[in-house]
Amino acid sequence: MLQFFSASTNIVNSKRAITECLENALQGEPDLNCDLIIIHSAMGHNFKELLTEAHRISPSARIAGCTCGGVVGKNGVDESMKALAIMAIKGPKEEFALTCRRENAQNDPYGAVRQMAIDLKSMNPAINMIQFLPASGNDFLPIEKALDGIKSVFGKNIPILGGLAMTSLANLKATNLAPVSYQFFDEEVLEGGAVMVGYSDPTLKSINHASHGFDVLEGVPLEVTRSNANIINEFNGKPAWDVITKTLGVPETYTAMQLLPISGFAREIPEKLRKENESRFLISVIMGKFDDSSILLPIECPKGMKLYLTKRDEKMMFDGVDLMVKKIMDELQGKKPVAVFQTDCVLRGKFSLDRILKDEITNHMQAPICRGEDIPWLGFYSGGEYVMLGGEAWFQQISSSLFVIYR
Repeated sequence: MLQFFSASTNIVNSKRAITECLENALQGEPDLNCDLIIIHSAMGHNFKELLTEAHRISPSARIAGCTCGGVVGKNGVDESMKALAIMAIKGPKEEFALTCRRENAQNDPYGAVRQMAIDLKSMNPAINMIQFLPASGNDFLPIEKALDGIKSVFGKNIPILGGLAMTSLANLKATNLAPVSYQFFDEEVLEGGAVMVGYSDPTLKSINHASHGFDVLEGVPLEVTRSNANIINEFNGKPAWDVITKTLGVPETYTAMQLLPISGFAREIPEKLRKENESRFLISVIMGKFDDSSILLPIECPKGMKLYLTKRDEKMMFDGVDLMVKKIMDELQGKKPVAVFQTDCVLRGKFSLDRILKDEITNHMQAPICRGEDIPWLGFYSGGEYVMLGGEAWFQQISSSLFVIYR
């Protein structure tokens, strides 16, 4: 049976930071040795030192994780360059397994991730929950093809938690395409790869809900008239970037990152799933712009697809989070969570130009779920999040996603 422990810190020294996290997480335990450590780190740490020191302190532990735009722990949000958070897990080795990919998907996210899933299942056929942390950028896009690779091996209803690894906000603002992110696998630091953790504790169950809180402008949709996978060349027969900037009334000289706080794209979900979701839509954002005015999205955008522009609405964000938490509490039916994994889009943090009270949003999630108790909680600011709808994992961005584990 797996046991969960969590902690976070922003100590500058990387060795001391991981030591403090393990000491605080495992306070009261007979020693600091554990079996699995999930690490989320902002870009300011020496990643090799983090992993080496973690193995020195806990020699038998496997390690997985990724970089991020900030962390969320039991004590709230930290988006500093030295933010660090962990989930330490104790339990039988046969109740989890790890695998990784050390390079990008090479334009085949389905095949690359399917092979990871095959490897994971060969290690442990009983896996019933998967944590998937791929690189952001275009490394594993379109991301739902990658998720399909997992489902092809474990079945379409396998619960999937996690999200896209992320970089610092400074790097994000400075580029027109999402910059490199890093993943952690035991003592290796991967660049542009992916890690996958499978859990098979038969006593664990999970609840997942997400909320985006964006206002969808349901006027005339933008129809994709020319595209290639997740690259949109044209909307309504005109260059995609030209259409977007003209519609939004912003200069064509804007970068993709300058548009992120302003607007995203909404796609309708199947009608049968709408009762589960706060909205009829899932939100995605532009991940990059090319010289020919084409744009990069994280999802597949076939010809004929209709997308709607959106605008942020802070009241809807708070209302959406409250509704999400109510659904989770209703489904828990009084049961105490053993761990919570939170994935928030980096755009709901500091990148929102401080218009969003991120600490208050987090408190709206933690206070009702924890109810004053010490619940292990690990969250990170990501490049995109997963949400279970109709028992199947989907992808969206600019959302808060909570994956609550209970017995």
